[in-house]
Amino acid sequence: MMEILKSKENEIEVLKECGSNKQLCIALRKQVSDVQTAEDQVQQMISSSQEVDISLDEYKNFKMEFFGSLLENVKPCQILYKTLKFQQAQIMTEPTHRILGFEKDTDDLRCNAICNLVDVAITDDNKLLLTNYIGSNQKLYVYRECKEYEGEITFTSDPRGVAVIAGSDRAVVTLPNNKYIQFINTKQMKKEVKVDVKFECIAVSAGRDNIYVSGNNGTIKTLDTNGTILQSINHGETDIYFLLYDDIHEQFIVRFDNKLSCVKLDGTLVFSMHVSGRAEVTFDRQGDIYFGNYHTNNIQRISLDGENCEQMLNQDNGIHYPSGMCFNNDFTKLFVVNNDCKSVDVYKCK
Repeated sequence: MMEILKSKENEIEVLKECGSNKQLCIALRKQVSDVQTAEDQVQQMISSSQEVDISLDEYKNFKMEFFGSLLENVKPCQILYKTLKFQQAQIMTEPTHRILGFEKDTDDLRCNAICNLVDVAITDDNKLLLTNYIGSNQKLYVYRECKEYEGEITFTSDPRGVAVIAGSDRAVVTLPNNKYIQFINTKQMKKEVKVDVKFECIAVSAGRDNIYVSGNNGTIKTLDTNGTILQSINHGETDIYFLLYDDIHEQFIVRFDNKLSCVKLDGTLVFSMHVSGRAEVTFDRQGDIYFGNYHTNNIQRISLDGENCEQMLNQDNGIHYPSGMCFNNDFTKLFVVNNDCKSVDVYKCK
């Protein structure tokens, strides 16, 4: 593992001298993922290692043909391993600034095809993914650097939800009409395996280790990153149209029609509130929740405990029937599927 990481480090040094800033940025992001993978493997090796002491349980009056039995005393491995994140926790970092407002960007994304854009996600290498939920044009649109049209992927059924698996080159798309999810290679932008989730899956969210798929009758299914169904839970009786998983607090932000809820994995309700219609939910850098109000044409921010809620964007800022939304990787821009699912508007964070 050290040899692999050292090789990657050497590649970064070469890119510093000869590569572009874009290539260096991608390589650094990949190195973060590689270091985390190495740490996980080290932790796994340590947790599965044991120290074994073997001693002789000697008989006092023994016969020559039998000396006694061997006793095995197993103890946990005594190696102490301090993870990189723990070491970094000792370093003072500059506090991140809270978003104070937004300014409309002139470079909005427009799609020339007949479209009904619903959900949006961003990859680690800064590609914007847009699902087009319409029978005559069943596509996922891809925009390079979040602004330049790169291509599209066509599906056998309408794609609706999309989520990127963090630290990987993979994304997941829901195909509710076929009750499938489909994996996407975000480097090559090619379809991979389809998985039958056995229910009308509408929304999808990805955590560190698992994928969460929600849909009709309040169903949420947990899958591993290979698509194996681990468990099924229920949060209510109505359809879930957007879903967001909070890795840190191990809870879901659930968007029903006209309702937003925050629910723990065991079903404990953190808060619930009335909202307008159905629209996306997303996190900012501080972990606050942003959600759209479809019929009242605005976007609000609420704290994780549900106590503090404020309006961040409205009709005066060009919000008109919002749907999907997400921040870019450095939280300097917000992308909003807007104008009744016909366009994607870009807002700069202040």
